[in-house]
Amino acid sequence: MSFLKKTWVLWTVWGLGSLLAGGALAGILFVGGPRSMMLIGETTSAHKQFELACESCHTTGIVENLTKSPKKLQKAMTKACLTCHKDEKKVSNDSHPTKKFRGAKGAKLRAALNAQQCGTCHMEHTPEITRANAVTLPRDLCSACHQEIGEERATHKGLGFETCASSGCHNFHDNTALYESLLVKNSGGDWLKASPVHAHIAHGRAVPLLFASLSDQDPIKALEDFVADLPESSKEQGAIDKLAKLVDEDKILKAGDAIAPAAYVTADAVGKWSSSAHALNGVNCGACHAPDVAQSTDLSELEQNWIEEPGLTVCADCHREQAKTFTYGKHGMSLHPKISKPRKPPTDNPLLAAVFLFEDQPVPPFKVGDSYLAPKMHKEAHGRELGSCGTCHKPHDVDLKDAAVESCVGCHDDTHTRNYFKSPHYEAWQAELAGNAEPGSGVTCADCHMPKIEGRGGDVFTTHNQNAYFRPNEKMIRPVCMSCHSLDFSIDALADPNLVENNFNGRPAVHIESIDWALSRER
Repeated sequence: MSFLKKTWVLWTVWGLGSLLAGGALAGILFVGGPRSMMLIGETTSAHKQFELACESCHTTGIVENLTKSPKKLQKAMTKACLTCHKDEKKVSNDSHPTKKFRGAKGAKLRAALNAQQCGTCHMEHTPEITRANAVTLPRDLCSACHQEIGEERATHKGLGFETCASSGCHNFHDNTALYESLLVKNSGGDWLKASPVHAHIAHGRAVPLLFASLSDQDPIKALEDFVADLPESSKEQGAIDKLAKLVDEDKILKAGDAIAPAAYVTADAVGKWSSSAHALNGVNCGACHAPDVAQSTDLSELEQNWIEEPGLTVCADCHREQAKTFTYGKHGMSLHPKISKPRKPPTDNPLLAAVFLFEDQPVPPFKVGDSYLAPKMHKEAHGRELGSCGTCHKPHDVDLKDAAVESCVGCHDDTHTRNYFKSPHYEAWQAELAGNAEPGSGVTCADCHMPKIEGRGGDVFTTHNQNAYFRPNEKMIRPVCMSCHSLDFSIDALADPNLVENNFNGRPAVHIESIDWALSRER
């Protein structure tokens, strides 16, 4: 009897403990609290910054998960993916848009590969089968729909389906630098152009020099002198008109116009600010450091509202495109507007008072050392927080050369980065800095990974989404490589892993036949 009684007590304790543990886990899952224990597997590197903000991707609740069909749940997940990736798909001119798989015509394709759902090819929390570009299907995925390609095209006869996505051949979504008519049109030509200058970058590099010259007593005269000294190639690119629009004599502020609490009016800060784009456009200290009282000249009021290091939201007031693209890239992804905010438990209900135990805390700032790439970063940089403009930029500096190179190598310590300083690109950059080459002829880290592009309104800006031109690396060809190199050379160079590793110090040792095949079909 005593044994049975003891067993009954143990079962009761076990049952109550299980209920409490299950209730606690359910509370953490659906109400609030730390979710790190809930991760069923590593997320992809791009998603690690917000992997505990589960609602960002899992938009369906417990009732929907129990009542909706798997097909509808997949649709909901795809919709969640597109909240962040929709613009990127538009820019890439998607080679396999969902409309290709719709209706009765696409039924056969859907049966082979349902590419209407992101999860078909990109399954999260499965690091053991995840390859580059977060693809979780086998390399021969193209065989599902293109089984007859070897018979249709003689150039493809005998090729394995695992080679389709080889660098320089095909990408599932983005073929903007690899489609046939482009290959034919741009075949041939010298590997290095006679005037290797990136037009947008040339203009961007000329502007800081202009700003520096405008610290003179007569800024309009300085502008005229500056334009007169521009190289002919810059004049042909319409630089004169663009630069002239930057100057409004009524807006220009000088060093003596700085309005800030005495503690912050240092010779270094004011000196750099007075020759910057901010001073040129009439932006005084308070606009960034005390935006709530930006127009005030009361120093005590400014001091009371002073922000020592303004965050992204302040910078975004003027630098909208830069800030927007920053939240799409790995440096600022945790700040993307579609990332779910901390959950608020219903503590106003006395019956649910215990849920305060599950109150969510904001996702902590993501640090360099938290990244999967931490082993390829300088150890002293592991404590740096991502998500702030000031991490890379010195806001009072007129010259962006530190942000273009020094900020990058301050964190990154991989072979490709270290070899930059032995590369022809670095030599060209040094020649430009020394004044021995025209603006836009040097190549920095930012020029390749965060190039200057045209926005929707036609304005040129530096994209801060380095992901957009990183994987697959052929995305760099049109906005970056072809400004200085031929298409043939660009494809071969990016397809040579050893050349990429040594930062393009040499010539490609591989040859991709895509252009040759396109020309043979043309003939």
